Order: sequence, then C-alpha cells, then structure tokens
Amino acid sequence: MSLKSIGRLFLAAALCLALFSPPLAAADDRIQKPAIVLAAFGTTETEALTSILNVKKRVQAAFPGYEVHLAFTSNIIRDIWRQRADDKAFRRKNAGIPEEIYRIANPLTVLAGLQERGPRVILAQSLHVTNGEEYGDLKSAVSQLANIKTLKRRLHPFPWIGLGEPALGEGRAKDIERAAQALAPLVNEARQKNMALVLMGHGNEHMAQPAYRKLEKELRKVYGPDNYIGLVEGQPDLADILAAMNKKERRPAGVLLAPLMVVAGDHARNDMAGGEEDSWNTAFAQAGYQVAAHLKGLGSNDAWADIYVEHLKALEGEVLKKKAAEGEL
Repeated sequence: MSLKSIGRLFLAAALCLALFSPPLAAADDRIQKPAIVLAAFGTTETEALTSILNVKKRVQAAFPGYEVHLAFTSNIIRDIWRQRADDKAFRRKNAGIPEEIYRIANPLTVLAGLQERGPRVILAQSLHVTNGEEYGDLKSAVSQLANIKTLKRRLHPFPWIGLGEPALGEGRAKDIERAAQALAPLVNEARQKNMALVLMGHGNEHMAQPAYRKLEKELRKVYGPDNYIGLVEGQPDLADILAAMNKKERRPAGVLLAPLMVVAGDHARNDMAGGEEDSWNTAFAQAGYQVAAHLKGLGSNDAWADIYVEHLKALEGEVLKKKAAEGEL
C-alpha cells in the first residue's frame, strides 16, 4: 500500500471517529483544557502496567494544567483488556488496576474523542524507545490529523496538535547521553553482581535503527566495555552478543539480563528471562554464564520516564509558539 493510500485511510478513520464516536463531555465553542495522550504499545501483564502508569504519573505532575490520557496501539492487547472488563473474578484479583485500562482505546480514538469536545492544544507523546515502525505509524497518523483543514480556520479539528519523539529521538547525542544516564541503576546492579549488563531491545526486522548502536557505544564510553544491547528483531541479536562476549580476553562470569523496553512484558518474561530452549536466559546459561534477570520496564525508572517529560516540554513549546503566531495566545 502506498504512503498516499495510508494517509487517506488515516484521514478517513479520524473523520469517522470524530463524527461518530461518543463525546467525552458536552461539546461547546470554547477552547478546552489542553490534553496529553501517551501512546504505548501496551501490555497484558498486570505487573508490567506499573511502568506505564508511572510514566503517566510523572507526566501529570509535570503538566498539572493538562488532562492526561493513555492509549495502546496494539489491537490484541486492547481486546484482552476489554474482555477482562467483564471478568468479575479478574477484577477482584486485580483491584488496583485503573478503570482507564479496561476501556483503553487506540490513539486515533482518544484524539478524536478529545477533538469532539472542542479545539484545544493536544500533545501526543510516543512511549516507544526508538523511532521504529510503531513510532512511524503514530507520527503519520498525527501528521495527517494536523493537516485536516476546513474552509473556516476556526473550525479546523486539530489546530494545535503535535507528537513528542521517542526516548532516543532521532539518535541525537543529547538524547543518547540522557538515556545512558538514566540506565545507571542497571549498570550498577550488574556491577554489584559482578556481571555484564545485557539489554534486550525490540528492534525492527526491516528497519536499521542506529540509535541502539549509539546507545551501546555511549554505555561503554561512560561505564565500561561490559555493556551490551541486543534486539529481538534485527541486528545485533543474541548470537552477535554471545560471539562478542566469547571473544573477549576477560570473559565475564555472568550476565544481568534487562529489558530495554518501557514495560517488562511478554518479551522480557519469556523471550528474555524464560526457561524455554530459545530464550536468552537459556542460551547464556548453556554457554556457561551465570544469569540473573531484572524484570522491571524502563517506565518504572523515574529518570527514564522523565525523558518523555522533557520531550513533551519541547513539544509544548513548539505547539504554543504556533498557537501564538495564529493570535490565539
């Protein structure tokens, strides 16, 4: 499908949602309270939710004048939460899960619902690590919404909307350096265990993402050579890390596995730390390494969560500048 066709689909979907989705509140002609939409892939793991909710908490504290909403991009994950909404036994067992999670929507639906209530500043923020496929799709959607025009400018459905970059942004030095600083607790945990740190990122099979390699290089520059990043999809992968570690003159006695992902979901619990034959845990153990696993997502790390806060602040400045140029401030 061509980019033009994808764009038309996004436009059609957004317009249908804006016209037919139920409003979050009564619509009027006043400029509404500004809003932030945090867009994550999502997770079905109840413990992993704490990472996403921690990011939301940090964002809400930094932007007290904004509504803050969550959105999940995964259709499968949203469907599972909707099924759980009617599961009384699950709800009793997991009483602390916010109601927002049970009715979680995709970013377009959330954005359309906000627009239904009137014009406002809307800051969408990617909760991805790199500018991969998920972020690319989100960026395309927000761009298409921003370009919807009406004959009367005051009736533009999304006059002041923008998208904040993922944690590693476009791989610029300042983003890489800040991410490396945020990972210091994991490096220290590995050192205390006398282990090398091996971070599992998601990656994309069909996209080269140099930000991962830049971050690995920065980690080694700041903390030393025993820091590695491998990807579930793409290069470097598990085999590359094993080969590099086995070639070293001073081979580490063990490895601390940790997810380079916002949540410690299925990939972290199964592909990374699981007991299956093809897991990273099993592969390192069979190669003679002691293995430990850190099963907390990056969103639980306040310093990492604050990277998204900083990206939102930069985005807010851009959007408000546009709003002022149009005489609305």
